[in-house]
Amino acid sequence: MAESDTTRVCLLAHSDSLPAWEAAAVQRMVEETDAEIGLVVADASDNERSTADAVRRLVELREWGVVAAAMELFGDDLEPLESVPIRAIDGVADAEWVDCVPESVDGWKNALPEHAVERMAETDVAVRFGFGFLVGDALSAPEMGVLSFHHGDFREYRGQPMGFWEYVHGRETAGVTLQRINETLDGGEVVYSKRVHIADAPTWSVVRCRLFDASQDMLAEGVRRLECESFEPETLSEAELGDLYTLPRGHPVVTYLGKTARGVLLE
Repeated sequence: MAESDTTRVCLLAHSDSLPAWEAAAVQRMVEETDAEIGLVVADASDNERSTADAVRRLVELREWGVVAAAMELFGDDLEPLESVPIRAIDGVADAEWVDCVPESVDGWKNALPEHAVERMAETDVAVRFGFGFLVGDALSAPEMGVLSFHHGDFREYRGQPMGFWEYVHGRETAGVTLQRINETLDGGEVVYSKRVHIADAPTWSVVRCRLFDASQDMLAEGVRRLECESFEPETLSEAELGDLYTLPRGHPVVTYLGKTARGVLLE
């Protein structure tokens, strides 16, 4: 922790913008705590897929690829996902900006270069909104670690897509977790968690919007908790972690389409 009362925060971003719900979470943290955004580390990788790569990906994903493509084509746009320039967020304009290209580890993990890690070590806590599954020295560079959102309850639903399986399974609630990440997939220390009522959500889009809305005050509370010396995040054992879900195929997709059709008629 810094010698002053200010908590120095580093944002790890995918680009120069954030989805609206993430920007709102950062804004509330700045407004409601003594946190100060001192550093933004942005991914400078060229992440554009070629047309051939996109087609190949759709073939690999089979049924879900078709559904995902249809959602994009027919405008399943959610307000919480609208893009907000990071520099437009109050408290970020004066932050130092570091662009970097992460190193690929094992083909799907990312490690940040040394110069970015050195700058992160000058902050107290980082918030991961980009760089995918992060490993290496960046995780321990800030004194209080790296925070990240997981829209699910570790004890029940890990993996992806957020809220999809809870919706398909007809669950009454879905979880939102603010974690201090480690090198375990969706198995970091729990800093703050919530339950969100979804039983009456007609569509998966509504589920996602509720989870995004519930997330907006969690970063501020998470920072407050970490600032308290007596606070200990909850560590779950491997036996306590729920199943790891992936993009669905087959019957779950059919169930999703049926529930969505009924839900659209009710909206």
